[in-house]
Amino acid sequence: MSLSKPYLRITRPKAFIPNYIMDSRYAPDRLQLGRAYINIEKELRNIFNYIEPDERNKNVFSFELYSLLLRACTEVELNCKLIMEANGAKPTNGKHFTMTDYIKLERSSKLSKYIAVFPNWRKRADPNDTESELKYEDKKMIPFAKFGDPTPTKPEWYTAYNDVKHDRENFLEKASFDNCIYAVAGILVLLYSQFGSRCVNTYGINNLDMGCWDDDYDGIFDADVIFSIIRPTLNDWAPDELYEFDWKVLSNNPNPFDKFSF
Repeated sequence: MSLSKPYLRITRPKAFIPNYIMDSRYAPDRLQLGRAYINIEKELRNIFNYIEPDERNKNVFSFELYSLLLRACTEVELNCKLIMEANGAKPTNGKHFTMTDYIKLERSSKLSKYIAVFPNWRKRADPNDTESELKYEDKKMIPFAKFGDPTPTKPEWYTAYNDVKHDRENFLEKASFDNCIYAVAGILVLLYSQFGSRCVNTYGINNLDMGCWDDDYDGIFDADVIFSIIRPTLNDWAPDELYEFDWKVLSNNPNPFDKFSF
């Protein structure tokens, strides 16, 4: 049996996303979170003026990248916390949420199934031979891949963030170009898992070409951002995990949303 109410800040198939995520009771801060992401992505775009998106530059590190990694991972933590708190979750340690708590978002949102695609990634057929064939390809990243492991663990880019945050002198090299790209992509994945293609609809302007299908989440994600998002498929969800409701009717309910039990 499908779910008759959506969970707070958790999108799933079988219900057209804009119908419920636009309700302020679902999440009052959608536009602000979208603006925060755009500002962080601007920092990354600026870095592209100095570091080419190239396979050979993955391990480049700098103070500028360090600042970006800290800001991006802080935004990742904020989004995770907002999802957990909205659904009534409490920190495992009784004090504050950690990534150990956020790993539980895999059960609610299938984060390990989201792929962020960075287009036009530069790569040599042989990275050690500057005369080998030059390719431009899609760089497919799964920021939360480790959430889906048999024994879930923290993402490598997040571990790097913690290391460099607490001991910059010894771990500055972990503030790498690649880790920064993964962290920024991780923010967008979290936003998409909450708001679908309206995740960076920053000023409330409906400029997306939307469509509606029973077996899909919502319409086309066509915002002006670096990454495209490949979301979980319908088959990634069990039948009893899917949404199925009439939002026109449900929206009149004084309590139209449920809380996911973490």
